[in-house]
Amino acid sequence: MMTKIEQVKNLVKNKFEENDWRYHILPVVKYAKKLARIYKVDMELTELAALLHDIGRVDKKNDENHHIIGISMAEEILKKFNYPDRAIEEVKHVVVSHRTSKGENPKTIIAKIVANADAMAHFDILPVFFWWRKSGKEDRFEDVLQWVENKLKKDWQKKITLPEAKEISKKNYEANKLILGFLNKYAKEKHY
Repeated sequence: MMTKIEQVKNLVKNKFEENDWRYHILPVVKYAKKLARIYKVDMELTELAALLHDIGRVDKKNDENHHIIGISMAEEILKKFNYPDRAIEEVKHVVVSHRTSKGENPKTIIAKIVANADAMAHFDILPVFFWWRKSGKEDRFEDVLQWVENKLKKDWQKKITLPEAKEISKKNYEANKLILGFLNKYAKEKHY
């Protein structure tokens, strides 16, 4: 018999496209659990929050407001599995605050952990960022490059607020900066 958290994990996995699940949700869960151990907070609640932080993104039409749309979706899922009101309220706060630049700022340690883990996961998937940004768009490579560079810079400077999160992700961030520097140099060169 599966535990409640395993059931939630399966439900969330089935709602997301494979690439979103594999290249974003799972890395966020990995980093959130790592930070939860460091900060000695409720592991199951942290994992639930990490699993559900982007649940509003399953409806691609509302991606810009997924942090708002996801509140009721997360609540519905957690009620289905009879999680207590305290857990539901914590996860709802994580969902609305995980973006940090939109909506609320994270107020609880679990919300801070998931917001940090969300940014940390971005440093693991640089090529996927290019693919996601380019999907179905006619942006020039230089525009996509600038978007990725701005996103990673914002994550590093504003979203990663926990010292342990900075330490864990520093090498990945530095490697991404190096790659982006080479790509910028290439994009500026004349090739004819």
